[in-house]
Amino acid sequence: METLEHPDVQIQDVMSVTPIIIRKNETVRKAARLMKDAAVGSLIVLNEKEDIEGIITENDIVFDTVAEGLNPSEVTVQAIMSTPVHTIEGNKTILDCARIMAEKGIRRLPVTRDGEMIGMITENDILELSPALMDITREYARIQHPDELEEYSEPREREISGYCESCGVYSDRLVSKNSELICPECR
Repeated sequence: METLEHPDVQIQDVMSVTPIIIRKNETVRKAARLMKDAAVGSLIVLNEKEDIEGIITENDIVFDTVAEGLNPSEVTVQAIMSTPVHTIEGNKTILDCARIMAEKGIRRLPVTRDGEMIGMITENDILELSPALMDITREYARIQHPDELEEYSEPREREISGYCESCGVYSDRLVSKNSELICPECR
């Protein structure tokens, strides 16, 4: 049985201290270029007052712009960003963070200290320290709030946990495709 490794590590010790930001009035094309150049899957969206207003992810770009046939040079970040943004204080533990992610059905959290953003933590950061932690907290959230989590769940066909053979990211939703185990993002 897998054990929880490092559940009491503070978020500020494992987060990215240089999250990439974009303004809400910029284009989706610019957001995609920033993600590509920085090799990241998401950007923090700031408003004119430098407050966190949203998060834009690769999935937002693919599903809400490209798949809809919209021109990324004409769509603003504000039109497709994910809101509201949940944050977490840097002195909280990765266990606290994993619980919030599981309960809210999210994979990224801006990290704050006294209301100011100091970094970003992702599900992958937690999985590097404690692979079993996300599975345990997701299952706990499903048991405690089954109706609330239905919106985050997709039908599952023989999904298993492990590392995606395409991108190398840990996922609990791998499926076999062309004799490889592939995560939802790579499908």
